[in-house]
Amino acid sequence: MVLKTAVIIAGGRGKRFEERTEDLPKPLIPVNEKPILERIIEWLAKNGVENVVIGTAYKKEMIKNYFGDGSDFGVNIRYTEHDENGGTEDAFKALLEQANLSDENFYAMNGDQITNISLDDFERAHIEGNAIVTIATVNLRTNFGIIHTNDSGKIVEFKEKGEVHDKKMNSGFYVFNKKIKDFLVSGNIEENAFKKLIQGDMLHSFHHNGVWLTINDKKELAYAEDILKRTGGFNNIA
Repeated sequence: MVLKTAVIIAGGRGKRFEERTEDLPKPLIPVNEKPILERIIEWLAKNGVENVVIGTAYKKEMIKNYFGDGSDFGVNIRYTEHDENGGTEDAFKALLEQANLSDENFYAMNGDQITNISLDDFERAHIEGNAIVTIATVNLRTNFGIIHTNDSGKIVEFKEKGEVHDKKMNSGFYVFNKKIKDFLVSGNIEENAFKKLIQGDMLHSFHHNGVWLTINDKKELAYAEDILKRTGGFNNIA
């Protein structure tokens, strides 16, 4: 069973895109002629999500005008507002306070991701783990060469940049229980709320071995466009 609600933080300016976001908010940057946030919302709708709350900040009116009430995209959309200079915890805190969700559990994510994660499996892992937050993890990625040594320090293998399969990283895609509101203060959620949840054994993980792409700069945008051209879109990514 897929959860019915997703909240999306989409308030960042996207400074690494330089001049491209002077007149356009990052979530509306086109990926093969369609804004990344539109692709995310359509993917959520196709996978059974009915309600979306978008946390806005930078050029928020452009986002609201583009998506409206969501009826053209197959979902119901509401909007909240937060300070674009705050951290992720500030953004989620503002969103949940303003949206006043009644859902027991819901998806939470950043508005710059492409993935083919199974929402059904993700939700099931969260419920079975009885967690307040479940993080979708992916294999650690690095832009540097990876060196493996033996006990004496001799290098036995050298790999170019890529994935580190024995280490996991936070994808920025979560399932939240409504109790997360009790742990949100300010700053970045990874540095504050998540540390508190770890102490109470209330933070779990779900590992995703499939596609996970972020669009934070021009290089990542070009890579994502190439992947989507070759696969035909979100639901066809393998």
